[in-house]
Order: sequence, then structure tokens, then C-alpha cells
Amino acid sequence: MNQTIDGGCLCGRVRYRATQAPLRTLVCHCTFCQRVTGSLAYSESLFPMDAVQFSGAPMRSYAHRSDTSGKQVLVHFCDTCGTTLSLTFERWPDARAISRGSMDTPEAVEVTAHIWTHSAQSGGALPTGIDCFEQARAGLDGAPETPRRFDGPAMIEPRSKVA
Repeated sequence: MNQTIDGGCLCGRVRYRATQAPLRTLVCHCTFCQRVTGSLAYSESLFPMDAVQFSGAPMRSYAHRSDTSGKQVLVHFCDTCGTTLSLTFERWPDARAISRGSMDTPEAVEVTAHIWTHSAQSGGALPTGIDCFEQARAGLDGAPETPRRFDGPAMIEPRSKVA
């Protein structure tokens, strides 16, 4: 199924168009994503690299080494307003994450899973009927992890130590 998704940064200097539906849309609760967004989590849609074209002003990038895989994650953001628009990954060179909040119509993509829930901040809730993973959807060896699903919203409780 083809789907076009448009979006851009807060100031409008950087725009993008995704020319197909995302492979999946995740909400990540890892501490890296919390810092990248300055919020509870980061919502991202994953696309094949060649499915997204950018226009307008060039973006800046920040390279971060993942605490888990040791591989680089590049954060791509608008040089003017600072909006995080995309992530690219050394571990998955053919994939590009697009920030769901930067989409013109974020509700056009459905969240398919929550990941790194063991790092989730208190005060939020995990949704009903969606796969929730303590860490990633798959281990470093590629083996799938087992998700948890909740019958009703699950409040995230305070924890003594952030993982």
C-alpha cells in the first residue's frame, strides 16, 4: 500500500516527504530518546532510507554511541529551530526513523509497539492492546523478544534507579 506522509520542522525551513507507509511506528522510552526529546518518550516511524526525501535547509547531525549496541545513532535536526526530524542508525543503515511529532498529520500512522519500557518515566501510561517490550523488539543477536500486552492502561510507577 502506498502512502505519502509530509512533515517538517517547527520553523518550516526543513520539509520532508515519505513516499510509502512506514514499516512500523514505535514509542521509545529509553533514556537516550528521553533526552533527545526532552520529554517522556520519542515516537518514531521507520522507513526504508530511500522512501524519505528532504527539502529546504540542510539539517545538522549529532552522533551518539548507543549504550546497548555500541553503534552510532545520528540525530538529524533543523539548524534554526532545533526540531529533531530523523534518526539514522549504524546498526540499520537502510532504515531512517522520522519523528512522528514532526509529521503534518501524525495520526496518519498507527503506533505498533512501545519499547524500552523498563526506562519509562513515572506519570505516563502504557496503552491497552499494544505490544510493550521491556527493552528492544529484538536482542543484539536479532532474536525476537516477547512483548507484554495490557488489558487496560498500565500506569508507569516510580522506580528507584533509572536504567
